[in-house]
Amino acid sequence: RIEFGGGLELLFDKQKKFDVDVPVEPTGELRVRTLLVWIKDNLLKERPEMFLSEDTVRPGVLVLVNDADWELDDKEDCVLKENDEV
Repeated sequence: RIEFGGGLELLFDKQKKFDVDVPVEPTGELRVRTLLVWIKDNLLKERPEMFLSEDTVRPGVLVLVNDADWELDDKEDCVLKENDEV
C-alpha cells in the first residue's frame, strides 16, 4: 500500500491511498528506488519535478516504510516486503 499526505496527494489526482501490485526486480526483490520510478510512471498525474529529483524524492518529502523513516533503513536501497506500507 502506498499513501500520500501533506499536499503530495494533489500530484496524484487528490487520491491519498493506493493498493498496488508492483513487479519485483530481476533479483526477486523490490527496492524503494524501483518503487519510486514505478510510482512516477504509473501513478503520478502532474508535476513530476515536485515529487522526484534525479532518482530520489525531492528534499522535504518524508518517506516512511511501515511508519519508520526510510533513512533508518538504507533509503532508496531499502528492500520492501509484501504488505509493507510506504
